[in-house]
Amino acid sequence: RRATMLDEPLIPSRGADAVERSRSVYRGDGRAYTALRKRGNWNEKLKNLESLDYEVVDNRSFRRTGRHTSVVAKWVTTLLIGTVVGVLAFFMEHTITVLCRFRVFAISTAAAFAARATGCSSEAASCGFLFSNLLGDTQTSFAPTAAALFVAVATASLFAAVASAAVVYTAPAATGAGVSLVMASLNGVHVPELLSRRTIFVKVLGASLAVACGAPVGPEGPLVHVGAGVASLCTRQMRGTKHGGMFDAFHNDADGRDFLSAGVAAGLAAAFGAPVGGVLFSLEEASTHWSHSTTWRSLLCAALAVFVTTVARAAMPKSGAWAGKASATILSLGGSTGVIPMSVKQKRVPSNATEPNGPPLDDVFAYFLWELPLFAMLAAVAAVLGAILTRASSALSPRRPTSPRARVMEAALVAGVCAALAVCAAASLGACLPREDNTERTSHSVDGTDYVHGLACPKGHVNDVATLLLGLRDDIISELLSASSDFTPLAIAASLVVLLTTIPFACDVSFPCGLFMPTIAWGAMLGSLWGTFVRFVVERLAGADVADRVSPGSYAVVGAASALAGMFRSSISLVVIMVEGTGRVGALMPLLLGVAVANLVGPRVHGESFYESQLRTKGVPFLRPRHAHAPKNGSRRFDTGDGARVSSSEDFCVQTTVSSLIAARPVCFGEKTTVREVTDVLLHTKHNGFPVVSGAGKLVGFVLRSQLMVLLARREFVEIQTNDLPRNGTADEPVAPSADEPVAPTLAQSRVAERRVLANDAAMRTFHHRHEFSDRSVSLSSEAVSRLGLTPSELDKHMYLTDYMKVAPLAVYSQCAAWRAAGYFRASGLRHLPVVDTLNNVVGVLTRRDLVPGFWNRPCADLTVVRPNGASTTLDVTERRARNAWTSWRRAGDAPDVSPDIPTHFFETNTSPDTA
Repeated sequence: RRATMLDEPLIPSRGADAVERSRSVYRGDGRAYTALRKRGNWNEKLKNLESLDYEVVDNRSFRRTGRHTSVVAKWVTTLLIGTVVGVLAFFMEHTITVLCRFRVFAISTAAAFAARATGCSSEAASCGFLFSNLLGDTQTSFAPTAAALFVAVATASLFAAVASAAVVYTAPAATGAGVSLVMASLNGVHVPELLSRRTIFVKVLGASLAVACGAPVGPEGPLVHVGAGVASLCTRQMRGTKHGGMFDAFHNDADGRDFLSAGVAAGLAAAFGAPVGGVLFSLEEASTHWSHSTTWRSLLCAALAVFVTTVARAAMPKSGAWAGKASATILSLGGSTGVIPMSVKQKRVPSNATEPNGPPLDDVFAYFLWELPLFAMLAAVAAVLGAILTRASSALSPRRPTSPRARVMEAALVAGVCAALAVCAAASLGACLPREDNTERTSHSVDGTDYVHGLACPKGHVNDVATLLLGLRDDIISELLSASSDFTPLAIAASLVVLLTTIPFACDVSFPCGLFMPTIAWGAMLGSLWGTFVRFVVERLAGADVADRVSPGSYAVVGAASALAGMFRSSISLVVIMVEGTGRVGALMPLLLGVAVANLVGPRVHGESFYESQLRTKGVPFLRPRHAHAPKNGSRRFDTGDGARVSSSEDFCVQTTVSSLIAARPVCFGEKTTVREVTDVLLHTKHNGFPVVSGAGKLVGFVLRSQLMVLLARREFVEIQTNDLPRNGTADEPVAPSADEPVAPTLAQSRVAERRVLANDAAMRTFHHRHEFSDRSVSLSSEAVSRLGLTPSELDKHMYLTDYMKVAPLAVYSQCAAWRAAGYFRASGLRHLPVVDTLNNVVGVLTRRDLVPGFWNRPCADLTVVRPNGASTTLDVTERRARNAWTSWRRAGDAPDVSPDIPTHFFETNTSPDTA
């Protein structure tokens, strides 16, 4: 056919070539590609992150057919996500309960056996303490403490080593909480292996072992990661699935993005039993893009996850070694029904401690107005401690071991040290106290022994420090948040010191772990101590009647919420989670006050939240809302070492334009290009997007690397011969058709061509679904291009991009402010942002790394040096001269002679490894 009719679909040739065009063909040697799939360090892959295709490819195929996904399929997918997340949440919770119960029972049994072997009386409340003189006791025996210490360290190290080995050698992306990386994925960053099936499997098992080992970690962060992974698995097309099937309903990353937000909400809701709080957390903290439909899907998904978890827990036996939580029922309205229940338990309440015509004070959150400033002071202290913990963890993160064996050993060592500190603290500072309300915990007994007792305490007694540090942390939180707690101030203070000491070392170890639960624990301990001190002072100043109405549990609730706000900088979601979890609606005003104060004080100590610090440490280019805001006038100054101070800001300067952010000349394709040119570009560059220009050099479209890979694999080529005598000044024209050759395609040929174009477009939008979805760099690498096995005759053919390129892509003028371009990029979910001049000529392409301050691989061109005498001059930056030379080249229209003082890589390749 005549190739000059660019407005019509291309006509396929007959025979073997038509068969090849209907499917992808790989003829080359695939050994290098297979090796690339199997090798590679995950931490190294994080340095070459790509972006997701959140923007719909508006090409001719899309304008012909559109994208229509069944509404029923979307709601069925939502129900499926919520159900699976609920089942996995229950599995994690029950596994943690059984493992933790077994571990504490083994510790208590070892201590009791050693006590009997040494002849220590089991009725002695202090039997088995190493430093019993601190408690005023006279009987001392080292054997029970040594036995408990050995069993505690051994079981903790074993659980941690197994969890860490599974992560390090099987699924490195399962390390840590995973919340920060899920946030990055929802922000538009593709994190390799983050949402793979293997990662989710290791996350579930590893988090159960990590929490059960006794380290100061929790399951809520891993549950968020698990929820996002389940949503990704339910909304992507698997290998071998035919086009048009159920899993082909979600056409691009934007279609699956809303379900990832719903999965995040379901994971956190299942952890706390707070559906509304989970939705607000997903909206406020995790998600960058949100819509009205996302709200409904997230709420349904979160509510279903909590319902499934509650039903499954209620169906478990209430006694025996495999018993579930006794407080779980389908109609449990007394607080949370999640993995981390914070329900308020009934306590001993004096008969006179009731309001007139009201319930006991233990059932409500009662406070005096003069306590509000005390709540604010508590929130400030909690925020400072949270910011210090964030700063400490950020300082320790670069110093952690990198080799796999060392990382496993580190996890075992940290868990063993945490267990040793817990046992030593319990042995030196703990006391065996009678448990009066033991009926509620009889269902947790194993062989008649209450699981919360430890270190050879007699039956019916508990070691308060051992319970705080070795028991199930969710039950401990429920106890601390109660209006009247059995724990002594000394035990709470000792446990608080141990937690604050060990959290920075354990929060970033190579096993799945979260920080919500330990943060709530130490915040509740801090608030309980604060409330006890306030009650003591009030008793001295106003008498016992007023002091009895001051509840340390109320301060524990505010302290827990303030600690979370100090570390994670959330606000509304934390308040709703605490209100839903505790059932204390009366705590709304103190909680709002505490969270507000913590969000004001925390940034003064450490500007970044815990999640932001993790993203920065891992080198993830995360576009924050402040990057899209107009810069403020203030800027920071730091010394250069020669008496001068450099003025800079973590955000864009007011004068920064997009032309100063361009790192390299753009690689453009014409609407008609040769296969050899496309192949050479794909082999020698890592760019994932290319502007398409007209014959006059004007921007007319944009094509992705994955689209070119599909065209190459399907041999979507056209053979064009060259005339000996050029006509109209050009020699690249098709041969004139013969007399018997039809000038226009027939109707049948047009329909066949249109179907082929639609099939190619479907293959393009599902390219990553059908290849290496978890690591997209593999299927787009130079090894993948070599695997195509293109022959020399095929390389001489041509390709037409007009049917597949994105028509009229969003572009910005070269003098556009950088912060405005960041706003466009973030709001529209872009992957590439072309930069054009006044004549619509392409002068560069901006990617995510170019628009995130701090991720430029070059010095800032807007730095100003302030000399000691007060004079202000502009830095003589080589890059500025390179940009000026490049600007002159663009205006002149021909290539410049690169001078020795201009870096040549500026004109050759993009200095940023992330060209996505």
